[in-house]
Amino acid sequence: MASHLLAFGRRQILTPKVVNIGRTISGIDELLRRSLGETIELETVITGGLWNAYVDVTQLENAVLNLAINARDAMTGAGKLTIEVANARLDDAYATAHPEVTPGQYVVVAVTDTGIGMSQEILAQVFEPFFSTKPEGKGSGLGLSMVYGFVKQSGGHVTIYSELGHGTTVKMYLPRSLESEVIEEFKAVRPAPQGSETVLIAEDDDQVRSMVIEMLGGLGYQVLAAKDATAAWAIIQSGVHIDLLFTDVVMPGTLSSAELSRKAKERMPGIAVLFTSGYTQNAISHGGKLDPGVSLLSKPYTLSELANKVRQVIADQKQQRAPRTAAPGA
Repeated sequence: MASHLLAFGRRQILTPKVVNIGRTISGIDELLRRSLGETIELETVITGGLWNAYVDVTQLENAVLNLAINARDAMTGAGKLTIEVANARLDDAYATAHPEVTPGQYVVVAVTDTGIGMSQEILAQVFEPFFSTKPEGKGSGLGLSMVYGFVKQSGGHVTIYSELGHGTTVKMYLPRSLESEVIEEFKAVRPAPQGSETVLIAEDDDQVRSMVIEMLGGLGYQVLAAKDATAAWAIIQSGVHIDLLFTDVVMPGTLSSAELSRKAKERMPGIAVLFTSGYTQNAISHGGKLDPGVSLLSKPYTLSELANKVRQVIADQKQQRAPRTAAPGA
């Protein structure tokens, strides 16, 4: 069960690399601010001389976003979220008190909110899969268990401290790496491109769907969502304008994602289609080639990869629809 909770997008394994976590957190600052809203203050504190860590960047981004969204809901509209990144040492005495911990050097990411806090009874269950304090339909109950699974698989340690009426702090301890950061991975670190178009998400995994809604909404898009191809087709038939269909390749139900794509393009000739999958391109290709106007984004993906791919696919579709000007002298 744990392996299914560890990675964003099912059937994935972590792909860690040597990174500067402070740089990673700074890279999603704009998304965090958009997700939190104007009534919640965000403060990010990154310690100088920060050590490198060996971690999956995609999962780290998702974990921080998950914690921020939980904090936003706990603050019920107003408050302050503080994200701190610092060096930390967990010594033998701490490891003795916490047998699951390996003593050593870590980079700690602490996420603190001024929300309603949690009782000791709730704290004892928060990392259990499917446990949630949110009303039915408002959350899958996988958020904190996925954070826990990610940190544990990364060789780290996670703690949570909370008091009713005084907020909550979650700390993720990620092992230090003595190797140099792979700078090439961050050559293009800049604000993720944004948009205002309408995107329809078809995704049967509740946690993945919720995360993508937050990501695209944070980037400025108008987002519609469906749990399978049949529900997505119903939205398309309603006549609402949609610029991009973003659909998982494999979903339950009688209507396949490939058929959904075909029917959507017949009804809305101007719609762009972006598939996503943890499987190979062959699942939606013919002779190794994707259908015209269809692109694929492989899972797992970073915020930057999602933002850039969405903009590329929408721009390509607009270019295809633009009237062509005759060449001079033609």
